[in-house]
Amino acid sequence: MKNVLKIVFLGIIGFGLLTYLTAPKNAEKSINKNEVNSELSINSIPRYFELVGNSPYTKFETLFPKGVEKYIVVLNHDTLAVFKDLYKKTEKNIVLVANISNTPWLIKQLAVNGELEKMYKDSKIPLINDSNGSFVKSLFINNNKQNQYFIYKLNIDGTIIKINEGFVKEGALEKGLTPTELENSLNEIIKLF
Repeated sequence: MKNVLKIVFLGIIGFGLLTYLTAPKNAEKSINKNEVNSELSINSIPRYFELVGNSPYTKFETLFPKGVEKYIVVLNHDTLAVFKDLYKKTEKNIVLVANISNTPWLIKQLAVNGELEKMYKDSKIPLINDSNGSFVKSLFINNNKQNQYFIYKLNIDGTIIKINEGFVKEGALEKGLTPTELENSLNEIIKLF
């Protein structure tokens, strides 16, 4: 009986520890817009990240070489369904960031990573899987509304500025979009760059 109680007790402690260590940290900062734009630079971007469909960790220099202008687009839940076809509409130098940091750890491991790979397998635009939220935090984004996206421009001098944000149809990921809705959404998005 003592051994059974020890096993149960250790199991509870282990589960509690696992939950504590994998829970997302909700340290949000209150920052005004001018402060964010003055602080953002290439130096604030994480040095390692996970690219969907590639090796587990990719070095910073692979996607962000010095002196190259790029657009960084942070995507939330529904926006992932629309931006997967963006490569068909533009030749701009873009990097997409999937903001899935608030998804529970177990769901990320079981479903999200595989779905991102399936969804973006044909895309020519690199997609960063920001499962730990480090990329989003580096851009001071604390809004994870499921149908909102944020567009930043990485300038040649290394500064990063937010140039736009927008919304896609709510429920686009679960319910899908008609070809016309997708086409209209992509055409509107292209105008924002």
